[in-house]
Amino acid sequence: MRGWGHGKAEGRRGTGLAARAVIAFIAAAPAAIALAAPAIASPAWTIQPSPNAIIAGGQLKSVSCSAADACTAVGTNLGPAGLNVTVAERWNGKSWQLQNTPNPPADTVPVASPTLFGVSCPASDFCEAVGGYQVATVGISLAEMWNGRAWTMQSFPVLASSTSADLFKVSCTSARFCEAVGTYNNGVGETLSFAATWNGAAWRLQRTPAPAGVTNVFMTALSCVSPKFCEAGGNSIGAGSFAMRWNGTSWSLQTLPGGGGAGAVSCVSVTFCEMVGFGGADVWNGSRWSPQTVPQTAGSASVNLAGVSCSAAQFCAAVGQYNDSSGNTLGISATWNHTSWALRTTPNPAGASFTSLNAVSCAASSACEAVGNFMVNPPQWQALADSWSRNAWQAQHVIKPPTAAASTLNAVSCVSLAFCEAVGSHPDSADTATVALALAWNGAVWKIQNTANPLQAANGTRMALDGVSCVSALFCEAVGQSSSPVGGGAEVWNGTRWALQAVPGGPLTSVSCTSAKFCVAAGGDGHVDTWNGKSWSSAASASGFTSLSSVACASASFCEATGAGPSGDEAERWNGKSWSPQSTPTPANGSFPTLSAVSCAGVTYCEAVGSYTNSSFSVAPLAEVWKGTAWAVQPAPDPAASSVAGSASLSSVACTSAKSCTAVGQYTLLVSNFTLGEVWNGSSWSQRSTASVPYAGLNSLSGVSCRASHLCTAVGVTDDAGQIPATLIETGD
Repeated sequence: MRGWGHGKAEGRRGTGLAARAVIAFIAAAPAAIALAAPAIASPAWTIQPSPNAIIAGGQLKSVSCSAADACTAVGTNLGPAGLNVTVAERWNGKSWQLQNTPNPPADTVPVASPTLFGVSCPASDFCEAVGGYQVATVGISLAEMWNGRAWTMQSFPVLASSTSADLFKVSCTSARFCEAVGTYNNGVGETLSFAATWNGAAWRLQRTPAPAGVTNVFMTALSCVSPKFCEAGGNSIGAGSFAMRWNGTSWSLQTLPGGGGAGAVSCVSVTFCEMVGFGGADVWNGSRWSPQTVPQTAGSASVNLAGVSCSAAQFCAAVGQYNDSSGNTLGISATWNHTSWALRTTPNPAGASFTSLNAVSCAASSACEAVGNFMVNPPQWQALADSWSRNAWQAQHVIKPPTAAASTLNAVSCVSLAFCEAVGSHPDSADTATVALALAWNGAVWKIQNTANPLQAANGTRMALDGVSCVSALFCEAVGQSSSPVGGGAEVWNGTRWALQAVPGGPLTSVSCTSAKFCVAAGGDGHVDTWNGKSWSSAASASGFTSLSSVACASASFCEATGAGPSGDEAERWNGKSWSPQSTPTPANGSFPTLSAVSCAGVTYCEAVGSYTNSSFSVAPLAEVWKGTAWAVQPAPDPAASSVAGSASLSSVACTSAKSCTAVGQYTLLVSNFTLGEVWNGSSWSQRSTASVPYAGLNSLSGVSCRASHLCTAVGVTDDAGQIPATLIETGD
């Protein structure tokens, strides 16, 4: 039995630790803590593994070079499964190569956002990388070591008084000495700094001082020249930026006189260090820090320098970003010649709205590597690397790790146990446009298909699919919106490939086919197109809608369309030539009804579902039935009725007979979001126990199709600990 569905939903996001947000600029936040879905005594739905589209990604947070042809960069990425993973890349003098890095095990509670923020490589066969990850809202320190062959995770001690801790910087002088600094929460509302030292065998915690009266400290800078001399820097709320010195025994506070802040530090001896930050710098001469001036770019209020590296007292390179007069964030660099700082131009990726150079490492005055990330619209991070040689920066072809695109499924149509089609959209490989997504079920697994996408237009959208209808494994129609030409879009499946079709009018939201020679597609504005087996043509519009969302046909002379319309007119009927409005009742004491989807088992039986506002001013599920003469309201279970902050709605419905229909959607309880499934047995609607991804900020089903009674497939969208929208497919009754 064919099924149609269409719907959109937005997720909720939590917030990350304050320290992580400051250090990482724009950090992925942990998913909202999910409440347990109410138990329903009925057959359960189960989630099927479903693929997501893959595009380039990555953020590089730090880099360290032991030689001009030996550099290591680390950071984070949203992996192909949509989960954050750590990233390490190696520069061999000719190209960047991706390395395998371990990630914290996700035992019973998902691990969120593992990130490597700092790396230090005193030799080609030894590196230390540090960072952190989260379990629920708790930050946990992360340390990894490179031995010349592989990365391994290290055991890192837990500060006794901490409730949460992250590492941000590390500096090593040999494989037997490293210092790392980070930030921890002490459980009484204070965020303070801490340090740790590596002796070649284990990490040992160190206490660090904090400026007087300060309760919020963020460590951002560290550089060591020997086990007896390190300089660290940070920023605090209340006392501003500060520096700390390690003398081999303890840490002591220092004053930073400049206004640049402590973004990064690099030391070449006990008598020379450079500290850079927001629009300024400080220099250490062995006894005190002195302020320095860094030139400002024209049209910019300040330059934020996030990384610095000195190969000698006569040469340093600093990198960061600034905002231009148009509001774009661009990469920037400055160099020190022992006398003054001078701004340098850095290559910025074309079309990027945000470019950040996060770190730099110089093996010599003629050999530096800078790393960072950039973002285009829609937002998706991509890794970035630049090289310094012959007094100029040049862009490098850095490895952009594969990352899951923000994939969404809007509709599904199944014709047998061995064939279903699900459609939606995702960003393209350059992450500059939205393209069509199609998944096929072959009876065993879901696989991504190649879709036909037109050339990109100025509005960014190439093709997005919102509806699909299949009559066999050899014929499906999928519709949506296209950018070439701008307006409606359609693709046809012939059993082998998807092909673009010309379709008149604007964007289309739904399609229904009774055969390979007859289909009806409708747009949100009520315009209608029909397929005759050879081409699409305009048909009479269903003009009574303010928003048409779904269409279902039982024959070439009978179709139903539903949506939102004038009060009491949320449905229209097609007789083969024209549309006529139908009266649709509103539930008692209710208002603002919307019928999001419709499915017809015949010309005398259709079910429509959606939502309305009840007497408590909450959004509740709505179901109505057509029995050949009039629409009538049916009571539909409301799983959110007991919550003052709850809401529920149905987005799609599929009927195999007048005694078997399945509807899906989503509901919320406080800040938690769950999938929703309800079943009609010929006399009443009852709720089914659908599956929701644990700890996700978003769980929503937008389309459903049933091959037979109790054999249904539903599709939609979820997210996971990586906080990226991902495909969601469930099967059940």
